[in-house]
Amino acid sequence: MRLFLAVGMLALCGCSRGGEAEAGAVRVEVFYATFRPGCLTVTALDEADASRTETQQLPVDERRSDDRTVAVFRKADWSRNLRLTASAREGSCSGPEVASSSQVVEIPEKGATLVYLDLRAQDLDGDGFVSASASGGKGTDCDDTDARAYPGATETCDGKDSNCSGSEDDAVDKRGYYVDADGDGYGNPTQVVRACMRPSGAVSEAGDCHDGKKGVHPGQAEQLCDGEDENCSGAADENFHLGSACETELGCAGTRGCTTDKSAAVCASTQSPMPWFVDEDGDGRYGTSVGLSCKTQPDARTLKDDCDEGSRFLGGAEVCDRLDNNCDGRVDEGGLCAGGPWSARSVLGGDTTWEAVTSYGLGRAWLAGAGGRLAHVDGATVTDIAGCTGNWKAAWARPSDGRVFLGSADGVLGSATTSGTACVTASVGGVTSSINGLVGFERSGVTTVYAVTSGGHVLRWEWRSASSPSAPVVAATVPANLRSIHGLGEGTLLAVGAESYQLDNSTAVPRAFRLDTASGSWKPESLPADVGTGFLRGVSVVDGRLAYAVGDRGLVLARENGAWRKLTSPDGTTDLVDVVAFDPTVVLVLSKKANTYLHRLNGTTWTEPFPQGQALLSLDGFDPREQWAVGQGGTLVHWGL
Repeated sequence: MRLFLAVGMLALCGCSRGGEAEAGAVRVEVFYATFRPGCLTVTALDEADASRTETQQLPVDERRSDDRTVAVFRKADWSRNLRLTASAREGSCSGPEVASSSQVVEIPEKGATLVYLDLRAQDLDGDGFVSASASGGKGTDCDDTDARAYPGATETCDGKDSNCSGSEDDAVDKRGYYVDADGDGYGNPTQVVRACMRPSGAVSEAGDCHDGKKGVHPGQAEQLCDGEDENCSGAADENFHLGSACETELGCAGTRGCTTDKSAAVCASTQSPMPWFVDEDGDGRYGTSVGLSCKTQPDARTLKDDCDEGSRFLGGAEVCDRLDNNCDGRVDEGGLCAGGPWSARSVLGGDTTWEAVTSYGLGRAWLAGAGGRLAHVDGATVTDIAGCTGNWKAAWARPSDGRVFLGSADGVLGSATTSGTACVTASVGGVTSSINGLVGFERSGVTTVYAVTSGGHVLRWEWRSASSPSAPVVAATVPANLRSIHGLGEGTLLAVGAESYQLDNSTAVPRAFRLDTASGSWKPESLPADVGTGFLRGVSVVDGRLAYAVGDRGLVLARENGAWRKLTSPDGTTDLVDVVAFDPTVVLVLSKKANTYLHRLNGTTWTEPFPQGQALLSLDGFDPREQWAVGQGGTLVHWGL
């Protein structure tokens, strides 16, 4: 009869196997916990004859706490008294025994007797090795908290005894250190000590070509032009690059040589540097010095041809624009403006009211009004553009091709061309308030148009082509009724209007906002305390340092280097409706004063340069050589030759 029969978790009652006679048996339940045996066995020994013994190995799975069941039958020539021993070994059946449990039992004649054998050892980190300290010294794991530390593990220099050898002396990754006799931080490459930690008197850097002289070692520049190899490079004074071609601080060519005291090398040159100038105000002329250099400077020229880099309109030859272009103290000298450049005419009939004018080049402008009225002016030629329906209140034309962008009193955006091709219109859902101002910028083939509304919306319309224009979006909403927007780029955008606390606007407070390009939000501007009440209705940006805004009750504001201040009014408390500025000496303003709607500030004094009878509503200027104003009775006022 077979001595052992592994039965797993099956119940064991008297049974017979393969024709064997029914006999008594012992059901052995083996339990182990907190470790996984590398080898698990049950041994039966005949108490009457110790030479009669037999061992059965039991299967073990991955769990660290489990139980196994085995049935033990008496062999025919054995006594009934058996010593049953369960044994667990570490790693494999040849490993050390880490737990055992034994019990003497008598096999019954029939039926089954149940025996429990309990094995206890500790392997907390699950690395298959039992703790040497918590298992009665039977295990071999020197650190049962680290699954990477156990006998036979690869020892590395990590501050731990990974293979339980007692030290890191057998680490496989010990590095080499070098004896440093002169204490300069660099060692003799022929004297190597291998260790995990740097030994005293040794360093990690080798390469010292003179370990008896502290001032000689790698990792430094040659100290003197003295012919000695002080940095162990194999050459002397190489960092001085004696005799080599060089370049001075001003970019001039030269040759390197030692100084008289041998402490350094200098670059000597006979080449003369040239002065360079940049165009700081973007007018295409160069007047701001960026210093001397023998090399070409980025975006610079050697010829200074701009006498004033504070304005993009000053510098170069004198032209008729009311500015001292050549900075000689005179304006428009030599009869440049002979004959008087002011003129007025009626465009497309006296029953037309033009609400907006925008120019995009000398002699070229668009006029827009209610009822879909739209006209293009090219010198003396006026073209009536039909089919672009809308109560147009604002307009901006891009300089590249003259395409006009429009804003209506109903919140609708539109666009048309000088050729009269199909008008494109678009709107933003939920935005129906009047669009009162437009401005745009061109870059990389994309036109970005900004519009402001009475509802405080700032709209943005990205335009790539007429066949597939993007839909406009609300870029921001501010707590104000916005009336005008202007800028030379997104970094200089300003929008103005008022915040009203009553339906009749009797307590409206002037407001101004600036686009913060870093955050994309519109920041409120701090205005002077004495601005009073009413709306700001027009704004004009001269450059990043200067802008003007006008509004109700004769309000005129100047923004200089980020701060607003109040200026004198051209006519007391008369409401002002629009402004165009090119320089502190050329600021044009429209008012509601009958017959003197147009005013000019020359820096200190207001004048009325062109009185006429029809009310003017909109003002624009692409260049100081030309300005346009439109209004009732189809009136178009023009300044320019």
